[in-house]
Amino acid sequence: MNGFFSSMPPARDWFYGVRTFAASMIALYIALWMEMPRPYWAMATVYIVSSPFVGPTSSKAVYRALGTLIGAAAAVFFVPLFVQTPFLLVLVIALWTGILLFLSLHLRTANSYIFMLAGYTMPMIALPIVDNPLNVFDIAVSRTEEIMLGIVCAAVVGSMFWPRRLAPVFVEAATRWLNDAAHYSKHFLARDVDPAKASGLRSSMVATFNSLELMIGQLPHEGALPQTVRNTKELRGRMIHLLPVVDALDDALYALERRTPEQQDRVQPLLAKTREWLERTHEGAPVEAWKALRHELELLQPSAEALDDRRQLVFSNVLYRLGEWIDLWQDCRSLQHAIATGSQQPWRAVYRHWRLGRLTPFLDRGLMFYSAFSTVTAIVVASVLWILLGWSDGASAVILAAVACSFFAAMDDPAPQIYRFFFWTSLSVVFASLYLFVILPNLHDFPMLVLAFAVPFICVGTLTVQPRFYLGTLLTIVNTASFISIQGAYDADFLMFMNANLAGPIGLLFAFIWTLIARPFGAELAAKRLTRFSWRDIVSLTRPASLAEHRHMGAQMLDRLMQHLPRLALTGQDTGSALRDLRVALNVLDLLAYSPRVSGEPQRLLGQVVREVGEYFSACLKAGERLSMPTGLQITLERTRRALNIHDLQDEGDARVHLLHALSGLRLALLPGVEFIVDQDNLPQPHNPGLDGAPL
Repeated sequence: MNGFFSSMPPARDWFYGVRTFAASMIALYIALWMEMPRPYWAMATVYIVSSPFVGPTSSKAVYRALGTLIGAAAAVFFVPLFVQTPFLLVLVIALWTGILLFLSLHLRTANSYIFMLAGYTMPMIALPIVDNPLNVFDIAVSRTEEIMLGIVCAAVVGSMFWPRRLAPVFVEAATRWLNDAAHYSKHFLARDVDPAKASGLRSSMVATFNSLELMIGQLPHEGALPQTVRNTKELRGRMIHLLPVVDALDDALYALERRTPEQQDRVQPLLAKTREWLERTHEGAPVEAWKALRHELELLQPSAEALDDRRQLVFSNVLYRLGEWIDLWQDCRSLQHAIATGSQQPWRAVYRHWRLGRLTPFLDRGLMFYSAFSTVTAIVVASVLWILLGWSDGASAVILAAVACSFFAAMDDPAPQIYRFFFWTSLSVVFASLYLFVILPNLHDFPMLVLAFAVPFICVGTLTVQPRFYLGTLLTIVNTASFISIQGAYDADFLMFMNANLAGPIGLLFAFIWTLIARPFGAELAAKRLTRFSWRDIVSLTRPASLAEHRHMGAQMLDRLMQHLPRLALTGQDTGSALRDLRVALNVLDLLAYSPRVSGEPQRLLGQVVREVGEYFSACLKAGERLSMPTGLQITLERTRRALNIHDLQDEGDARVHLLHALSGLRLALLPGVEFIVDQDNLPQPHNPGLDGAPL
């Protein structure tokens, strides 16, 4: 019994359940009082719009209102035009839903709800009245009114009673990410790397990051101050850089250990101080402590002249990557502190890089188009079957098929979720029948109706707060309320009820089977496509582009990494390969950014490096697999390093240093854990490379 009660929802979840139920009953009462034709739509809308937090409730309310208006207007416009040609009307409805769904997939924030809802609202209004098209305007107006009523009730009650802010949840999630990132970084700094543990921490960091990205878009809707919103976006921008920076640092340290062990003793005290500083940042991130650590690092930095020596360059590359991590961590901790305290002072960054810019979402438009296309075909096929069978209530089947295909279109494998939709909808038919034929006949006024709904709706509504129960419980409440179809007067016929409400589960079953046929692939295909996109982007770097275009590409690559890593982990593939591909691209971008600052032979060789990297990944694309790095590219990298000597490039000191670090980082990304130490007299030749490298 103790275990049972310990797993009970907390009090704040019960408050949410009571609050949402009260809002739904208020909406139902007002709808009945105003004699709206379908008052249950207002009741169901409250549960659809409501959230435990103010921000998501406000945003969803606004976007649902806009989406409903757009969808209703489309139904009023198109139905009179095509009602005489049912098949053409079906095609128009399907195309409208598919186009709006495709547009919604372009948006990863809450406003995507506008387009998705506008897409499936049209069939919800248009299909049931094809036999009586003159009522389309009345149905559109009534649905809009009822949904607006539900939205208002949910928003007002949610903001007045036990409102919860999303900002503390964001701070908690950011703290969890930083704790995982601290453990992740500590393993590499201590040179005690457990691949399984590191992979688990990396997956946790990516999952938390993706949830934070969703929260950021909701914060303005609950009145978060502009500086706080800016700080959250800055934090997101730094978080996304940390994984590739740590990965680059790990490879640099490994190369130092294997190739220049005599330099290892010089860096160990600095790594120890860095770990101590990392622990102290839990309490805050004072700039003075960061400056002191940076000073220690700069004291170890070899001179520009010393970088002509490969061993010194390996050591310098370690310091450069460590400095990047220190600056990033300082920014992350200082931003976390500013957000947690609600500071409105302008924030100043210490990590500065030319590639830093606005986060640009990566979109796989091919899969997005296919998802929308499969939804269009599902609606068309379901509608044709409905027309050919002559099923009077078959419109409900088509509507729920459209809703299910739209709602889960963004998933790699939507079939399991559609099946859950089918299961809970079928269960809702059972619950609705019990209410309609057993309980409601014994009720005589609205207070008794409230009492009859109270216990099950509050209990189930409370469980919607928990993510693992959200889909099933929400579907149960919304569908049960819709299937009961509460009107101003009791009127129920068992055969009519079963005929009308079994159509929904049948439509969902059709959507499930259609999805299994049309989308048999899952995360494996998405991961493979993302890998190929990464390779194509690297190949595209061989073409001329501006610095702004390269900055945009770099930001997009980082965003794609956050999509790629979860899919690789889900399919049991090496997540490190995606990080290495990203590091290749980022180092090539650095080469492209700084190569115009040198001239002559070094610039020519740098261009050759970029071309050969592009040719290598082009060969990988043609082969459909990751190939071994060509020996010629290894030789070109070494010759380019030799060409960037201090005697020829005295006037381009900063550019030279950046280029040398980019070359070193590129070599390590292409051959992880490998650095080649060769003497001037033993420069590798194409016929006999003679490269000394550790095995992969």
